[in-house]
Amino acid sequence: MKLFWTPASPFTRKVCVVARELGLWDEIEILPTAWSLEWGYRTVPFTPGLAEANPVARIPTLVTDGGDALGDSTLACLYLNDRSTTGKVIPEGETKWRMWSLYAVADGMLEAQILMRAEHLRPRNIRSDSFLEKQKDRIERCLDAMEARADELDGPLELAQITTGVTLSYQDWREWLDDFRPGRPKLAAWYAAFAERPAMRETEPQETPEL
Repeated sequence: MKLFWTPASPFTRKVCVVARELGLWDEIEILPTAWSLEWGYRTVPFTPGLAEANPVARIPTLVTDGGDALGDSTLACLYLNDRSTTGKVIPEGETKWRMWSLYAVADGMLEAQILMRAEHLRPRNIRSDSFLEKQKDRIERCLDAMEARADELDGPLELAQITTGVTLSYQDWREWLDDFRPGRPKLAAWYAAFAERPAMRETEPQETPEL
């Protein structure tokens, strides 16, 4: 397997944590993604092979051993889950729908965070404060939903837990995102423990221009 990768992307980190937790990390060849600045604020990929593998040129893109390019973090996690022979992060039966419901909240919050990041990269004179407030409100709703459902984060490791952990970590990492802890004691306590997992410690983000 090959993974087009950048260290700042929380969507990439989600895939990396899943791969580590399932014992598949050593089977993946990492292809770091390089970016260039265009028009003073916009970033564009110039990594050889990324656009050819995935015309959307989105990271992460996981290329399977069969040569299929999975240009979406959810698809990449599904593939890794199917590939694993040592464990699973997606449950079977009816319980999987509750997991996917919580996953969608965490993944949607990730989208809002990245949309805010992209807006922050625009020059101040064309930045939309109303757009930023809209995404901030979306994030607050997601955090409140996670607090209300914090009990679902306990138990065997699942993809919703991983995505929630990555999302909260990104909220902590970016200085322009608010502290999620006030008023959310259960979520704060859960994250404090989850962040100490080796797979989380090994994938802590690093700065790159685009994310």
